[in-house]
Amino acid sequence: MYVHSIFSSSIKFYIMPIDTFTNILHEFANRINLSGLQIDSTGYCCLDVDQGTLIHIKHENKRDSMIFIAEIGQIPETNTGAVLRYLLRMNNDPEESKGMTLSYNVESNNAAIGYQFPLRFMNIDKFEEFFKVFLDEVDRWKQKMVLYIQGTLPKGEEASGGDSGGTSSSTDSTFQGSVPEFIIGA
Repeated sequence: MYVHSIFSSSIKFYIMPIDTFTNILHEFANRINLSGLQIDSTGYCCLDVDQGTLIHIKHENKRDSMIFIAEIGQIPETNTGAVLRYLLRMNNDPEESKGMTLSYNVESNNAAIGYQFPLRFMNIDKFEEFFKVFLDEVDRWKQKMVLYIQGTLPKGEEASGGDSGGTSSSTDSTFQGSVPEFIIGA
């Protein structure tokens, strides 16, 4: 994007995509009185919201976009297949997922939620709107995951044979002997 100087129409400044990303995050940090925000050289930072909800924020250079990622809860040992099927199914329901992506982190055995949006027309006010919506969705999905850990089945899902084991050894026929690994890459 080119920005013309108000003093001379012959001078142009090019704002690099990572600059937009860092400027928005630093302005956000200033607005919420957050000191010491560190963004690494790859365009990554992590915010701890309410002492326990980690929001990973990453700049995606190829698409000039910003990505939010947060883990929403551990995949339950019982009804594993049903919970994973539900999360996968919700990715195809924009009203339920709010356009966000639900996934499974195989390393932590946690479900996660992610959201990616372009920086092209982003400003601090729009960023704050996106951030609030993302936090609301993280909270909503965390509450659902607590119910699943307690044994409640997701809406429209049924327990099936082999559904009581861990995530890596489900014998649910839907997945032909194994549970898919949904991993959000940053």
